[in-house]
Amino acid sequence: MYLWDREMRSLRGELSKIPPAQRLALALKTMDWTLNLMGPVETTEIRNYLSKGMTQGHEDLLAGREKITLPEEMLDAYEDLDAVADEPGTSQMLMAILACSDAPEGLSGEVLYGVLSFCYEALLDREDIPVYSLEAEVENARCAEVIAFQKQRVWEAVENSG
Repeated sequence: MYLWDREMRSLRGELSKIPPAQRLALALKTMDWTLNLMGPVETTEIRNYLSKGMTQGHEDLLAGREKITLPEEMLDAYEDLDAVADEPGTSQMLMAILACSDAPEGLSGEVLYGVLSFCYEALLDREDIPVYSLEAEVENARCAEVIAFQKQRVWEAVENSG
């Protein structure tokens, strides 16, 4: 995560300039893209939870909400699922969905920053890097791709919010 922190830190303050509903749109766009790059999730329960969470997020966005409104049973199931989310990247994606839900005032810039970080971590976890270091991340094409994608989406959202 060294590279992501270094590259994204300067955009942290920009996220608060984006209206909350557009923050949710940015979070969902990033999570959709991340899940697509991750490929199939093998654990049925995790795959179903992620799918339901993303479907709920898109429904909330279409309804004009500023966060994901997970049903109580999904909130109750989170800890048990996270405890068995051994497949690389899945725990981070569960956290991203929960973060988008646990936002009483709507998705703040800080929460969005965390969601973007979880998405990067999920894909980094899938890369099978033997030792995490700044050098290893710099040399990894997927890390660069994720950061470039996220930066582009943030700048588009900032430009469209003015």
